[in-house]
Amino acid sequence: MISFDRILETKIGTGFYQFKTLFIIGLVEFCDGIEFTFMSILIAILQKEWDLNQAEVASLGSSFLFGVVLGNLLCAFSADILGRKVTFTIFTGLSSFLVFYTSFSHSYGEMIVLRLCFGLVFGTTCPLGYIFISEVTEAKYRGRFSFGLSLLYIFGKIYFVFLCFFFLDSYTSGNWRGLIRFNGIPITAAFILSLFFIKETIRYHLNKEEYQKAFQEIQIIILENSNGNALLSDEDKKGLQEWSQKQIKEQKEQELHLYGVLSKEYRKETLLFWLVCILTNLQNMSIYLLMPFLFAENKSGFTPMLNMFIIEFLFALILYQIIDNPHYGGRIKIMVFSAAALFVANGLLYVFRNSFLFVGLFIIKISTRGLFLTIGLLTCETYPLYLRSQGCGLVQAIGKIGAIPSPYFLFPLFFIDPYLPFGLMCILSIVILTVTCFFNQDKTLRHLETLKEE
Repeated sequence: MISFDRILETKIGTGFYQFKTLFIIGLVEFCDGIEFTFMSILIAILQKEWDLNQAEVASLGSSFLFGVVLGNLLCAFSADILGRKVTFTIFTGLSSFLVFYTSFSHSYGEMIVLRLCFGLVFGTTCPLGYIFISEVTEAKYRGRFSFGLSLLYIFGKIYFVFLCFFFLDSYTSGNWRGLIRFNGIPITAAFILSLFFIKETIRYHLNKEEYQKAFQEIQIIILENSNGNALLSDEDKKGLQEWSQKQIKEQKEQELHLYGVLSKEYRKETLLFWLVCILTNLQNMSIYLLMPFLFAENKSGFTPMLNMFIIEFLFALILYQIIDNPHYGGRIKIMVFSAAALFVANGLLYVFRNSFLFVGLFIIKISTRGLFLTIGLLTCETYPLYLRSQGCGLVQAIGKIGAIPSPYFLFPLFFIDPYLPFGLMCILSIVILTVTCFFNQDKTLRHLETLKEE
């Protein structure tokens, strides 16, 4: 049967179009790496500069997260109504404006509001990366292209640390306003480039029954990828239209349930995704909220953080190599390996403390990256097109909702014992490891869209 995945493999292929899309969309992941690292350092600096108490420090961390949650929820529905491209362009433009405006903030109250608003608009773009990449790449490269987003995320953290050498004196002092302005350059570039070089995904056009537009875009992409001899035939167009109509028929049947990702067919996977994403976000927050305080307590400069991120990138290349290999990697196996590594790293960090600090943090960062990657990719592969943005947006939103209260118990635990939070995370990683055993929707090397009859 002719399907878009088959056309993607035999006609469109992989080339300039996919790499261009990865680069532009990946700038948001690049900024995501900047933002979460910057958030922890900003909190440490403002605590000292503005003399914030413990509750104010926790609220500053939670405001950005709460905004991101609202943005993820907005993306869950706006991307299907407005389209992937329009949503991306609008909200990267708003993110660019807000990130520069934040650098002029002079009060705690204003900073809370700005971080909340920035989280909202930036959070709307975050789920789009995996949605875009999964919908434009061939099955045999889908994992690697998706993992390319994670590599750009790590590059963002490395870029940020280099900026810290120029703008900051330590983890608790420096020119944070100048740092924010430089942080705004990548998201501004994403906005400008998206205006001219990002296309709406073909799958979205087909789902909206915009067949002529879809066929025209396919021809353009084929030429971009230098496959000029692989033009669409009338038989291809007819087959695509028939395939699309069957997809839409299934969509209408699904809408009868009114429960979307919580309908009977997807409820189990949805609840598993939510639980794993909540626990992974809690682990992630334990790193980003506490890392500057741990490094400052050990009188460390920015060099150890930079070295850790560089090594993290090198190890991430290993995951890049095996993500599409069903024998040595694949989605589920990487989740299991990552959860097991979290259990070991958190346990050893709690026991050996300062002597294991840098190695432990590095292992935790690699493991959480592996989990976030597979969660993002698996959600795209699990849900059909008409539920994909809803599924991805809600998974990310629910995951961060679970992490919003984290500053209110991580900081108190930290002030009792700096390594007590890692003891808690060691216990929670056992839950992650257990839950990963129940996933069964691994589409490694398989087509993204399949009809029920297939």
